[in-house]
Amino acid sequence: MSQPELSEEDLLQRVGRRDTRAFDQLYDALAPRLYGLLRQMLHDEREAEEVLQDGFVQLWERASGYDATRSKAYTWAVMIFRNKAIDRMRMLGRRNRLVESAALEQVTLSAQAPAADDEAQANERGAVVRKALTDLPKEQRQLIEFAFLKGLTHHVIADSLGIPLGTVKTNIRRGLLRLRDLLKGGD
Repeated sequence: MSQPELSEEDLLQRVGRRDTRAFDQLYDALAPRLYGLLRQMLHDEREAEEVLQDGFVQLWERASGYDATRSKAYTWAVMIFRNKAIDRMRMLGRRNRLVESAALEQVTLSAQAPAADDEAQANERGAVVRKALTDLPKEQRQLIEFAFLKGLTHHVIADSLGIPLGTVKTNIRRGLLRLRDLLKGGD
């Protein structure tokens, strides 16, 4: 005998009580629609996939606060995922501005410095950065090296080290902020 089909609202309420089977069913019901929404917002499949996963983590954490008398489950979920997508767009905008700023700074430095000094300056900057990296906590340094020197994605790093994606992201961000502070102090 098959069990009666539960509504998305019923599933979300069960998720709020930490029912993992209900979470799986709710994921199957909502993920395709939410992924489509995220792709439209972010215009990038990989970013949409990351936000989808982050959003479902947050949905799991906040499900106990869901009130079926105030909204449909899908509407409630859309607000979580929409906010996650907006946060991601802001983060990507900041990252793009930082990259553009660094590139502009590099071009400006290259234009100002004589060609003979370029290699010496590059070597000196490299030594300063390597020294600053060694001053970071081991976990932050390792994650930054994986992400920026080896070019691994956050997902690949998390999977290969067996640590949560959020931990990877947090430690990379903290490491980059610490690295920035160390490099500013080194000037």
